[in-house]
Amino acid sequence: MHAGHILIPFHDFNRGGTERVAMTLAREWLDAGRRVTILCGWRGGGTIDQADPRIEVVELDPPIRRSPLSRLWLGPAMAPRAAALAPDVVFIPGNFHFIVAHALRRALPRVPIVAKVSNPLVPDLPWPLAQLAGKALRAYVRPIDVLVQMAPELAAAGQESLGRKAVEVIAEPNLPAGYRAAPRQPPAPGEAPLILAIGRLEPQKNMALALTAFARLRARRPARLVILGEGHQRAALERLAERLGIAADVELPGYTTDLPRRLASASALLLSSRYEGYPAVVVEALAADVPVVATDCTPALASLLADPLRGEVVGHDPEALAAALERTLALPFATQGARAEPVAHHDATASAQHYLALFDRLAAAKG
Repeated sequence: MHAGHILIPFHDFNRGGTERVAMTLAREWLDAGRRVTILCGWRGGGTIDQADPRIEVVELDPPIRRSPLSRLWLGPAMAPRAAALAPDVVFIPGNFHFIVAHALRRALPRVPIVAKVSNPLVPDLPWPLAQLAGKALRAYVRPIDVLVQMAPELAAAGQESLGRKAVEVIAEPNLPAGYRAAPRQPPAPGEAPLILAIGRLEPQKNMALALTAFARLRARRPARLVILGEGHQRAALERLAERLGIAADVELPGYTTDLPRRLASASALLLSSRYEGYPAVVVEALAADVPVVATDCTPALASLLADPLRGEVVGHDPEALAAALERTLALPFATQGARAEPVAHHDATASAQHYLALFDRLAAAKG
C-alpha cells in the first residue's frame, strides 16, 4: 500500500514559511502522481493564488478565521471533514498546527500522521522546568506518528525532550529542482551596499533588533536596509526607524514574490530572530551567493555558517550584529558557487521523494 492521498491541514493561507514550504512539497507530490488535499479553516491569508491548481482546497463551513484562540476549535471542526476525505496520510506542516493532531487522530485512528518541526519544541529551561516541559511535550505530540526534523543538529537538540518518539531527518525543500541562482548584481560605483532582512513583522523575527544593529552600522559607513515581509509590527518598526535617524536608508516594501531578484543585488542577509527551526531564508541566501549575519537563534546555523566566507553567527546584541555586518560587507561579493555548495541538498524534488518514502512506509505498516 502506498500513500496515494495526502491531507494537509492549514489554518489559512498565511504568508509564512511553513505554508510556503508545504505548497512546494504538495506540488512535487502531485508531480509524482499523488493526490493532495488542503483542509483549511479559511481560504484567506493572501497566498492561495500560489497554490498549485491541482490541489483540492477544502474550506470549513462556516470558515474559522485566525484569532488568538482559534486553534483550540480548529481540530474538532476539521475532524468530520477529514474523516470524509479519507486520506492515506496526514502531513502537519509545522508547530503552529500540531494541536489539530489530537482531533484528527480520533477521526482517523488508522491513518499515519506526520508532522514537521518548524521551530524549537521547548525553550531552554532550568532542569526542573525542563523535565516538566518534556513530559508535557510528549503528551502533546502523542497522536503524531513521526516528527520530521530539518537537520541532524535539530534532531539531536530535541531528542531528550521527545523521549522515544520516532524522528526522521528530511532536508527542507528550499530550492527548486535544478535551481540556478540569478547572476549577481554588485552595487554601482558610489552606491551603498544593500542588506536584506526577510521575515514576518512579528516578535519572533525581532526586526527591531535588525533596525538597531543597522543604525550602529550606518553610523560607521554607508549602507541600505530592505526588510521584506508584512505583519502587525509594521507601524512600530517605521516609528523606530524614524527615531533612530535611519528612515532614509530603510525600506519596508512588504511581502514580495521576487526574492531571487532581491538576493541577486544584496551584499548580505541579516537574520535577527529570537528563535528559529531551520531558517529557509539562510539557505536561499547562500544558494544565491549572499553571506549571512545571524543571531544564535537555532543550532542549525553552526553548520550552515561554518565557513567565515558564508557569514557569522553572533549573540542577540546590536553592537555584535553591526560589527559582524561590517566584516561581512568586506567579504567578496561573489564566490562562483562556494557559498551555494553546502546547501545544494535542499532540492525540492529530493526532499519530496524522501517524504513520500516515509509516507508509503507508514501507510503500509498501518495498512
